[in-house]
Amino acid sequence: MEARIVVNAKKHIGTINPDIYGHFLELTYRCFYGGLWAEMLAMRKFEGDDGEGQQYGVVKPWYPIGRGEGIHFAHDNTTFYCGSQSQKIVARRAADYPVGVGQGGLHLEQGRTCEVRLNLKQEGISSPIIVALNGERGTYASHEISPEGTDWIRVSFLMTPSESDREGSFSITFTGSGTLWLGTASLMPEDNISGYRRDAIEAFRRIVPPNIRWPGGNFVSYYNWKDGLGDRDRRPPRPNYAYQGAVGEEWEGGKPWESNDVGIDEFMELCRLTRARPYIAVNSGNGTPEEAASLVEYCNGPADSTYGSIRAENGSPESYGVELWGIGNEMFGNWQGGHVDEETYARRHRDFAKAMRAVDPSIKLVASGGRYWFYPEWNQALFRIAGEYVDYLSLHSYAKKYRSHMKKEDLQDPDFAREFYYYIVSSPYGIEEQIGLTGREIQAAYPEGSKIAVAFDEWNCWAYRAPRLEVDFALRDGLYTAGVIHAFRRQCEVLKLANFAMTINCLPMIRVSPAGIFLNPQYLVFDMYLNHQGPLLLESSVECNTYPAPEYEQDRPQAIGNIPYLDASVTLSDDGSKLYLGIINMHDTEIVETGININDWEPRPGGKAIRLDGQHYMTENSFENPDNITVREEELQSVGGSFKYSFPPHSVTVLELFKQAVNDSREI
Repeated sequence: MEARIVVNAKKHIGTINPDIYGHFLELTYRCFYGGLWAEMLAMRKFEGDDGEGQQYGVVKPWYPIGRGEGIHFAHDNTTFYCGSQSQKIVARRAADYPVGVGQGGLHLEQGRTCEVRLNLKQEGISSPIIVALNGERGTYASHEISPEGTDWIRVSFLMTPSESDREGSFSITFTGSGTLWLGTASLMPEDNISGYRRDAIEAFRRIVPPNIRWPGGNFVSYYNWKDGLGDRDRRPPRPNYAYQGAVGEEWEGGKPWESNDVGIDEFMELCRLTRARPYIAVNSGNGTPEEAASLVEYCNGPADSTYGSIRAENGSPESYGVELWGIGNEMFGNWQGGHVDEETYARRHRDFAKAMRAVDPSIKLVASGGRYWFYPEWNQALFRIAGEYVDYLSLHSYAKKYRSHMKKEDLQDPDFAREFYYYIVSSPYGIEEQIGLTGREIQAAYPEGSKIAVAFDEWNCWAYRAPRLEVDFALRDGLYTAGVIHAFRRQCEVLKLANFAMTINCLPMIRVSPAGIFLNPQYLVFDMYLNHQGPLLLESSVECNTYPAPEYEQDRPQAIGNIPYLDASVTLSDDGSKLYLGIINMHDTEIVETGININDWEPRPGGKAIRLDGQHYMTENSFENPDNITVREEELQSVGGSFKYSFPPHSVTVLELFKQAVNDSREI
């Protein structure tokens, strides 16, 4: 197949706002806990459901050690350290064997030191309390705690396992008689960075996140930010039902709980570590304007203000200076906590905005917007009632046409896999249409002009249901990601903010487990584009064969009709010295031989080709095979104002070209 691309270097379409490459992290599933956060223990605050049978009286996934006559286990709702529950172990007679609790499924590495922190209380225990790291080959490390008094005590120490074990365990036991209460337990690798996994932070930093949206998402409609302040061990754990209604999943292991270890200060530390701007959503579901205003003051108020002084006491005397704030999330949806009609939400947004801007008039506010074909009066009510308090209008898309009935195994059918492939790689055109239509809604509401921009603050492809939303992504999803980036760039006059959802483990670009990490194709595309682009969008055109556009959503055709197999996005560096051609070849099997003409900009003979490389559009990375899909670079030869390049099937390529200097004597 042949094609032609023409670039007009003197025609600048616009300037790309770097905030369109933002990310979204939510306090649900294993995005933080079991993901970005380095804590190795689940239910570390012992607030949750009991086990059954021989596990009764012990909070899952902890298990009893030494159950027998005279040994009693109970979750204690009278004596506790935080929240409303502790783990209680009673030895009514002097046992000559260890009695306590343990937790398995831990990945222990020989020589990798762990930090241990416990809050415990005892009565009548005279023998040492033993904390140990164990495995099938015995005890790999242990530490003795001498009981002191009958008040709660906190102990912290290091443990270094002598063996590696992918199914290791952590135990807390004593012998003899007495009662032990465990309020909290923590086990973290010593190389954590401010509580975060080092490998995940290093990967996140490489894609240069311009901003991070937090804490939700659906989660925010149930969230009281004040719960997440101060001593992490004293913060109450909290039930997390945010997604049960949204995706209809039954939660594993009983009621969902989150440990409440990542609050506003930990989030701000994450932004510091990744050099990202914070974008904070406030609870307009069951929250109040006063709660939202107090959070603004906590983040932005001076150290002598009511909540600024609390921030200072918690270690941050300087204002965080948070500019981006969202009011609610998907408030149009029945799945959302505090779901209301459009006029009620508009008034609620207005009331929240007034209270928040009274604290800091400089903040920018994102309103919860919606697709007009689903919610036809939603955005108009916002414009009419609260328009002066809206800086951005939020939109979301997850390319979910098949999600209600699709299973991953359906993709084993090659005919369906191909049908699904073309749906996914075409979906960015539907996103672009959605942005354009919303831009026209704004223009119609404000014919004299408006400051309101679009914030596409949740986007990803979410094809099928998976436990904890840990969907497996393939090379085709990298093409989708590049296509969304191209669409966002083309809509740069309307779109000023966007957030990929959710980055870690949940619909992830980065997957982590206790044993390792791997990068999905979405991550690799972000790495390619953010490190090989300029801020100036140039005019370009593509001539090539097309294919019929699949539906964008169920029963909604795409307006474009036919989609070119090649999609191009061309940017220029600030100083005009580098030109970047981002090219997607969506054809599933054919190489596209392409003639490229660059007008009014003469490149040097060489350059670079950076390509997302995988054998098939169904190829996936995994923990076992993390490099099935990679980014490869090669030197370009014979580049000029007019040259040819062959784009492989189902590929994403960035051609990085360097301008020929006027006094450069080298031949072109």
